[in-house]
Amino acid sequence: MTVIDTVTATAARAPVRLRLVTLDRLRSAALPIGFAAAVLLLWQVAVDIGGYPKVILPAPSDIASALAANFSEICRQAVPTTRDTLAGFCIAAVLGIGLASLLTVNRLLRDAIYPLVIVIQLVPKIAWTPLFIVWAGIGWPSRLTIATFIAFFPIFMAMLAGLESTDGSLVRLCRALTATPWRTFWLVRFPASMPYLFSGLKIGITLSVIGVVVAEFISSSEGLGFFILKSAALLQTDVILAAILVLCLVGLASFGLVHLGELAVRRWRGD
Repeated sequence: MTVIDTVTATAARAPVRLRLVTLDRLRSAALPIGFAAAVLLLWQVAVDIGGYPKVILPAPSDIASALAANFSEICRQAVPTTRDTLAGFCIAAVLGIGLASLLTVNRLLRDAIYPLVIVIQLVPKIAWTPLFIVWAGIGWPSRLTIATFIAFFPIFMAMLAGLESTDGSLVRLCRALTATPWRTFWLVRFPASMPYLFSGLKIGITLSVIGVVVAEFISSSEGLGFFILKSAALLQTDVILAAILVLCLVGLASFGLVHLGELAVRRWRGD
């Protein structure tokens, strides 16, 4: 077979591979969408047949109507929730990556600080919420503090695990070449820790959403958490579920941003 024949055969197989990849992606997307549609249909039928009160179990059609009627207000309340979620996550990422990097390079600091971090992590994060409200006050400072605190630990632990799981032979080679600890960190440890880091970031962004909503429940006059709490006081179950739906979209969008960052880093690394 000549080179031209090989190229022609490869080009002919390319559309087939593309179609297979497209079908796989469509199939993977169709399964959860179909399952969700089936659940919503069963939910609607169960409410219609069972005659449940709207305040106990609203039908999906009631939730859609509530979302349409309160769409502008829900979107307005979603702005501070999204803002505080992303801000708290970014601060937690900087602190978590920075502290993990520092403890990896300086073993003395690691022996001194790491046990304290573990002790703080063992305490349920929500238990710190009243203390943060006392320190930071009512409003966005306490929301930002709680979101940062809750998102910090998975990012820090994942980054530290990634930095310490670096191939020992590469680290020893850098030492043999008289590379400084920081140079070894930037050239070897940090690139090798990326898979661990993004696992921690994905958990961190999810916990950041939780932290903001918890803070909005306790000490806020704005945000989706506050809106849900106000709707609960009025027994507006359909409005609560509509706000929760928008909150899910906020979480998915935030998670998607982290995932896009991971894909960009993988492409940059050539993975």
